[in-house]
Amino acid sequence: MTYRLFGILLLFFSPVASLASEIMFEGYYRVELEGKPIGYTILRYEFEPKTKIFEAKSFLRVKFGDKIVQESTKAKATDKFKPVSYQYTSQVGDEIKAIDASFTGEVMKVNFSDGKKTRTENSKIPKGTFLSSFLPYLMLQQKLEIGQNFQYSAVAEEDGASYNGKAMMQSKEAKPGYELFSVLNRFKGEEFISKMAIIKDAKTGKNVKGEVFATVSPAKNLSTRLMGSAVQATEGMIVPNKTLLTVFGGIPTGKINMVADPASLKNAGAEEPTEPGPANIASPVPPEPEPEAIIPKAQPEVKLKPKTGQ
Repeated sequence: MTYRLFGILLLFFSPVASLASEIMFEGYYRVELEGKPIGYTILRYEFEPKTKIFEAKSFLRVKFGDKIVQESTKAKATDKFKPVSYQYTSQVGDEIKAIDASFTGEVMKVNFSDGKKTRTENSKIPKGTFLSSFLPYLMLQQKLEIGQNFQYSAVAEEDGASYNGKAMMQSKEAKPGYELFSVLNRFKGEEFISKMAIIKDAKTGKNVKGEVFATVSPAKNLSTRLMGSAVQATEGMIVPNKTLLTVFGGIPTGKINMVADPASLKNAGAEEPTEPGPANIASPVPPEPEPEAIIPKAQPEVKLKPKTGQ
């Protein structure tokens, strides 16, 4: 069973907007099972103009019953969304899984390890396959129409393998300065629904960037919500700072998003988001406690371009 709760629809930005800053997005999401908090995830997307490399970093910590699940991913792709490399690690109880993958053209080399044994596999991926974390970038380049399907082939970082998938825009709601989309994604035999906001420039009406407010996996009754602060997302939970330093190079503040920073909406001439979560909440920097610390309460089907398939 995979514990990577978000599938591939995490968040998205326009490539034009990403060139303006090194960190495009950084936020804390609260993870809930049947409406009750069980953990959190931290996401950061970056772009390096000199090398023209996108990088997605994430950390997840949740508790299922008496089992603690931790996952982290660091993925890199070119500005054309061609896979470069990624590292994925997970620990479920005493079980450890590590994947280190690199790409040369359409050949994927993957090193698997369980902490005791390692093995290497080489496989050919379909032309146009990309890392699953970057699907929304390609979606944003398409004309977003209700009922339109996007087919693709993407690498599931937690498996070290590629799969076919399909995403469909279900609904759209106009807001002052942005539009709120509901997107259904089918990948690896599972369904995920995301509430995504596209921010528009007040003068030109063009898309500036987009962010995911919330996700839900109906079959698992799992959901996530972008919170206005790190404290909100991690309330009463352990925050392994040493691990965060390894993944992110520092302790993420979670302030670089429009829920934590409503001013980013005002700069685009948009109103503050009113759903699905709070927007006017201060975002204090997570404290620098001991390495393991508890934060106190506080239409027709359309193929993506490039064409993919498997």
